[in-house]
Amino acid sequence: MNRVLIFIVAYNAEHHIEEVLLRIPPEIFEKYDYEILIIDDSSKDKTFDVAQRFREQNTNLNIKVLFNPANQGYGGNQKLGYQYAINNQFDAVVLLHGDGQYAPELIKDIFSPILEGQADAVFGSRMLTKGAARKGGMPLYKFAGNKVLTFLENRMLGAHLSEFHSGYRAYAIEALQRIPFQHNSHDFHFDTEIIIQLLLAKQRIHETPIPTHYGDEVCHVNGIKYAWDVLVACVQSRLQKLSIHYKRKYDIEQESSHYTLKQGYESSHSMSIDRIEPNSSVLDIGACEGLIAGELKKKGCRVCGIDQLPLKHEANFDSYAQCDLNTPQFPFDMESFDYILMLDIIEHLQNPEAFMDALREQLKLSPATVVLTTPNIAFAII
Repeated sequence: MNRVLIFIVAYNAEHHIEEVLLRIPPEIFEKYDYEILIIDDSSKDKTFDVAQRFREQNTNLNIKVLFNPANQGYGGNQKLGYQYAINNQFDAVVLLHGDGQYAPELIKDIFSPILEGQADAVFGSRMLTKGAARKGGMPLYKFAGNKVLTFLENRMLGAHLSEFHSGYRAYAIEALQRIPFQHNSHDFHFDTEIIIQLLLAKQRIHETPIPTHYGDEVCHVNGIKYAWDVLVACVQSRLQKLSIHYKRKYDIEQESSHYTLKQGYESSHSMSIDRIEPNSSVLDIGACEGLIAGELKKKGCRVCGIDQLPLKHEANFDSYAQCDLNTPQFPFDMESFDYILMLDIIEHLQNPEAFMDALREQLKLSPATVVLTTPNIAFAII
């Protein structure tokens, strides 16, 4: 059975939390290996007591109720739940609000595309059905603000979502593991930042229509501040793509982000390969996928490789060792090499000076030539 975490964020929701729990469809409890996690974000009312009493009265349900001794904020509370889902190896997590703003009856519609392998994230959208948001009671100023912000976000991020601002959503745990959501804001624009991260990570986002409901729940969002924070997040991610701004939260490595061979023009790769004499003995430090090694093998060279990544192309190396370059270990006889290659490696080391000292010590009186490159530092921003 698929493992699903129903994660309920709650703050001052004592009048709604029990109804939200009662509205979760019973079929969820029968068809899935589920858990309901409620995290009360240090409410000033009796939200925790009401939820705990419900758990005690329904021992047949798998419910866990937690309380934050200090308020973590809307985004901070989500971080706790998502990390819990990762640590406990669920397949998907669906986010539900404890104030009843989003319909629990649609939980299955939210997470099913993930379990069926059709999406990495699913967002409930109040804007997919024309006119539904206003008929459901969304105030005109919120409707207009939602539309304008979503338009701007789509333009800046190259997305095509009908709504960025729904809190009813589900994530595949594998998708959460690919993005650094722990670095996101603790505030309400956490939801926008995680969308940006999913887009950067090339994750599949699916939208499904949900009804709009505005009751007597209290909105804790400062609209002006929220709009500003959302736009700043989008601008920052856009500037990071242009390499003139940096935020760790948007530094998302793609599976295809490793080196490609820079051949056919004057480059660090072509110049390095040209400098190595045919039939030489070469140690490629930071060998990565063996692209340089493959070219050197064509020149009749004996090539050994060292990298922290596992070996991918065995045919490109005569010998290969996987190790952490930040703790210098040279498992080969360093005096047996004619050339030592370090192409775009030195800038990634925690202590490059210590590494070079260790390399010099190992080389001793060897006549080996060290060929070292590092990326261009003449870019004006740097």
